[in-house]
Amino acid sequence: MEYSIDFGSTWQNCTIEKPVNRLAWQHFSASIAFPKKGYYEVWARATDSQAIAQPMLLPGWNPKGYLNNACHRIAIKVV
Repeated sequence: MEYSIDFGSTWQNCTIEKPVNRLAWQHFSASIAFPKKGYYEVWARATDSQAIAQPMLLPGWNPKGYLNNACHRIAIKVV
């Protein structure tokens, strides 16, 4: 699990917690030090054991969320 605050130019590792069981959601966390105040997007992506990372965009995604495997993006403003 990795995150980026520079629109994917660089990626930093997240801390991954042990899952409750093999089918459970995988929890992760990171402490992010933003370089200065302003607008940022925090991007998060997972990579599997075969080094295949989640895509940034997913064509064919629908409003109910089916087949959505794209990276997660959160817009924030650091004040």
